[in-house]
Amino acid sequence: MIVVVMLMPAAWANLGPPSYGGQVTAEPIGIEDIEITRETLTLDLRPIAQKDLAQVEAVYHLQNEGDEKQLDLLFALGTLGTENFQVWLNDQVITSQPAPNAPLPPNWAVPEYTPGLDNQPLDYLRHSPPVTPMALTVTIPPRKQDLKVRYAAQTATHLLGKPTIYHQFAYVLAPAKAWSAFGGLDVTIYLPPKWQVATTPEFTRKGDVLTGQFTELPGDEIALTMQAPIGWAYYPVKYGSQGLLGLAWLAGLVFGWRLGRKKGKQLATQKPTRLQAWSWSLGFGVAWGMALLGIGWLAIYSPNWMLPAGQVSRYGYGQGFAIIGVMGLSLFSVVLGSIVVWVATNRSRPLKASN
Repeated sequence: MIVVVMLMPAAWANLGPPSYGGQVTAEPIGIEDIEITRETLTLDLRPIAQKDLAQVEAVYHLQNEGDEKQLDLLFALGTLGTENFQVWLNDQVITSQPAPNAPLPPNWAVPEYTPGLDNQPLDYLRHSPPVTPMALTVTIPPRKQDLKVRYAAQTATHLLGKPTIYHQFAYVLAPAKAWSAFGGLDVTIYLPPKWQVATTPEFTRKGDVLTGQFTELPGDEIALTMQAPIGWAYYPVKYGSQGLLGLAWLAGLVFGWRLGRKKGKQLATQKPTRLQAWSWSLGFGVAWGMALLGIGWLAIYSPNWMLPAGQVSRYGYGQGFAIIGVMGLSLFSVVLGSIVVWVATNRSRPLKASN
């Protein structure tokens, strides 16, 4: 019993807000008087499976029809990612620095929801994290140039997913509406192996890669929700362990009755006292209760062993109630088992009162 009581705080721990983490990622502010003939956006979400940061890379194919122009750009990153923020113009590295006091444009606002895997939208970044823009100045020569940006970004974790948690990510496209010209967008999204995903807008999925080609902006943002796969063993272990618990309870009743009958017949030539009979009856009840406690613990926790590491959802009161239920069943079975064995023994061999 002490073990179960010690485990209960872990079952009740995740009862705060259902989502946490995440940061704002968006198109830059400050691209003016230069045509963007095409943008190539790559989102590598595979590191999320190891609880690492997503990788974002955007390549802007620029066409400067006039003289060289100086652009003062701001990129939205949030409080994370500033240390690994990298920018290149063609092959030349461009320096950047955090700009915590820069005014934040309204078109960096993240969406309220990401699409749900069960067709129900999932609230996203209800309390938006602080945004610390990265500022840089770059001189764009005439004709075709490539501006490439790469950084890491934290996805949001939503604990309402069952039995594995949800991961959310959004990339805000709205600032591109203010650019002088925009020739289209090519998007590639790499997913962790076999993960489920729901996206807005829709993409073509081949294996674990999503792709999309758009001649114009497909909306104000790219929003997605992901979930780790459950795997084939989860439900057999879940329902099998629950069935084993029920079978162990019924089997204990039958075994206790037969044990008492057998004990009574063995003592037919003896004169055991009621106190002696209660001692062995209580011993069976305790053994039966402890066995149910162990099987119940397996029924609660073993299904989670079948899920990907770090992806188990424990949010809510369900696990806490399950632990209380197993404890109650174990205590009840100690009492019931003792009574069953004592009655069966007494029916087989009447007991004398103790002196």
